Amino acid sequence: MISVTNYQDNIKQVNLAKLPKVYQDGHEFFMEAKDWYNKDKTVQESIDLYLQKLNQQLSCTKPKTEKGAYFINSFLGLHTKTINKRLLGNYISSLQKAIAAKQITKSSIYARHIQKIQEKLISQYNKLEGNKKIKIFINKEWKAELQRAITSSELNGLSGLAVSRKAHLPATNTGKRSLSIFDSMNDINTAPSESSFRLAGDLGKLLGDLEMFELAITLEGDQGGGKTRFGYQLADAFAGLNNQVAIFSLEIGRRSDLIRRMREEYVTPANRGKIFITDQLPDSFETIRKAAKEFDVVVIDSWNKLNAHSSEFDKLRKDFPDTIFIVIFQRTTQGTIRGGTAPLYDASINLEVVKVDDSFKNNYAVATKNRYGETGIQYNIYSKRLINSEPLKQEDNE
Repeated sequence: MISVTNYQDNIKQVNLAKLPKVYQDGHEFFMEAKDWYNKDKTVQESIDLYLQKLNQQLSCTKPKTEKGAYFINSFLGLHTKTINKRLLGNYISSLQKAIAAKQITKSSIYARHIQKIQEKLISQYNKLEGNKKIKIFINKEWKAELQRAITSSELNGLSGLAVSRKAHLPATNTGKRSLSIFDSMNDINTAPSESSFRLAGDLGKLLGDLEMFELAITLEGDQGGGKTRFGYQLADAFAGLNNQVAIFSLEIGRRSDLIRRMREEYVTPANRGKIFITDQLPDSFETIRKAAKEFDVVVIDSWNKLNAHSSEFDKLRKDFPDTIFIVIFQRTTQGTIRGGTAPLYDASINLEVVKVDDSFKNNYAVATKNRYGETGIQYNIYSKRLINSEPLKQEDNE
């Protein structure tokens, strides 16, 4: 633990260049004011608060794993494993998406290793024919080098509570501001999230600017309104952004001709190799969790066939924050959601499918809740176009 007496020795173990500005300011204040620690009560309280926050972050909070370290660790996990071309392609695709999204940059300490991993795997991928398998071997020297890269003992700073360099923090605030779960609004990134994205065309206008973080979309509505058809349109749109999509077709058997028809009508040829479908749950609900580890997007048609408690819906979002879930819910004869409405509160976006008539041509989807865009915009499922682009006007009740 870093204290006033051992600060100058122990701070050398912390990489100051990686500390957020709030801690760099705290460090500078400490160096300027340390001689007044036993002479000025206000200085003493400010330094104590700074050291408390610093120790909490460095000792108790696990730093977020950088994407580069994540991929290196995943690559090491492939050592001696036999995988097919599809799984190898999934890894390469995920790696390249992280690079394209600038989650791994040239300035990263892992950049050199990531570049080598990418080149080696692409070379092996291009040599594989069909869906043949390959056994991954990492030579002893390279394996040791990669392990050293991700097990560095260097301490990294984490964002936390601001410490004033002017040493005028009121003592009455100390208790309220000692919780490590809070960040100052000044510490929030000013640039948009690098994980933000938008679907192409009118679906992008309907849903808005999304982010790949705990994103879950629910589809519910009238029987025969087109929920499944709309689900295929969403799957195609996400695949169009180079996502790997899994569809659990639990209402319609995988070999049904209806699946072929929907593929022909709603899935573009270029995206068909990125969308995978099954009508089986060999390990019950655990099958969904396993799929969430392998795919970028998981479509479930429908939730009611899982025989799972509604609380599992939010648990999926939290346990797999980088996986997007699109889940269809059936209604009861009374018009309520089977199994409870909790998922509608937990989801980022709720889409209601409205059956206008039996022709299907006039049925539409409308966002009744959307954390990323407007509500009230109607999307015709048959034409795959917006009917109106006017958002729902909400009254100010305050």
